[in-house]
Amino acid sequence: MDRPAPLYDLTHPLSPHTPVYPGDRPVGVRLVASLESEGYRARRLDLGTHSGTHVDAPAHLMPEGTPLDRLPLDLWVGPAVLADREELGTAAHLPSRVLVRGVGEGGLSSEEARLLVAAGVRLVGVDGPSVDRVGAAELVAHRILLGAGLAVVENLRLQGVPSGPGTLYCLPLAVAGGDGAPARVLWDSGERS
Repeated sequence: MDRPAPLYDLTHPLSPHTPVYPGDRPVGVRLVASLESEGYRARRLDLGTHSGTHVDAPAHLMPEGTPLDRLPLDLWVGPAVLADREELGTAAHLPSRVLVRGVGEGGLSSEEARLLVAAGVRLVGVDGPSVDRVGAAELVAHRILLGAGLAVVENLRLQGVPSGPGTLYCLPLAVAGGDGAPARVLWDSGERS
C-alpha cells in the first residue's frame, strides 16, 4: 500500500530566534494572557513584513509593482521544482515555481535572475535571507525578478529536502497593499515508499 508523500515544512517558526535579514529587528513574541491569570493563552507578535520565511511582492521595490493582495491566488500553490543552485543553468525546462538551494547569503547573480525570468518562472524561492547578496546596495536580483512581476520567497529551510519536482504550498499573510508578508511554506516531494 502506498503511503502519502512526505510533506516538508520549509518555514522558520516565529520566535526571537527566527532568522531575519542582518540588521533587521528580531521577531518579538510576548505573552499577553495566561491560563493562570486570564483563563486563556494569547501572545502578541512584533515583526516586519520581511521577517523569517516571507514573500516579497513586486510592490516591495517597484514603484508600480503589484501589491501582495493583488497577486493571483494560483501563484501560491502548484507544481514546482527544487533545484540546487548549480543545476539552474543546465535545466532544460523550469516550471512556473522554482526553489533554489545553496543561495545562502551570497544571493542570486544577475545572470541567474535573468535566466529565471526568461524561463517564465512566476515565483522563485531561496534558502538565504535575500535573493541579493547580504549588504548589496543595488539589489539587482530583486529588481530583475520583481520588475518582471515575479514573487520572491526568502529564508526557506531547504536542507534535507529532496531535489526534484514536487508541489509547493506557499501561504503568505494577506496584507492589504502589502510589499511582502511572512508565509507558511510546505513542500510535497511526491515521493512514495
